[in-house]
Amino acid sequence: MWTRTGECNGCGECCKTVNIIAVRDATLEQHGNLEELKLYLSYRGIRVVGEDVEKNRLYYSLEVPCRELAPDHRCRVHLTPGKPLICYRYPWEKDDIEECGYRFVPGGGGRLGRQEEKSG
Repeated sequence: MWTRTGECNGCGECCKTVNIIAVRDATLEQHGNLEELKLYLSYRGIRVVGEDVEKNRLYYSLEVPCRELAPDHRCRVHLTPGKPLICYRYPWEKDDIEECGYRFVPGGGGRLGRQEEKSG
C-alpha cells in the first residue's frame, strides 16, 4: 500500500495526456494479441503503456492536452465546481512523471480527495 505525499507544483504534465484502463482479456481476444493491438492503436495516436495480467487491465495513453490547461501550466478551473473529481484525485498511484510534486511512500492511510488539493 502506498500513501501520496506532497502537493501539486503546477508542472502540468498530468494534464497533457488522457489515460485509459481497458479490460485486458476482452481486448486481446478482439485484436488477437498485444502486438496487433499496439499496432492498431498506434495508427490512432494511442499508446499501450502497460498491462497488469493479474488485475486483467491494459493501460492506454493519448497525447491530448486538457483544454483548461493554461500556457503557464496552471488549471483554469482549479478550485471551481468545473474541475472534474478525477483531476483532484490524480495521481492515485505511482507513475513516472519526474516533474510531479506528488510522491508515494510505503504505508496506508492517505486520502485522495478535493480537500487535499491546494494549488494546480
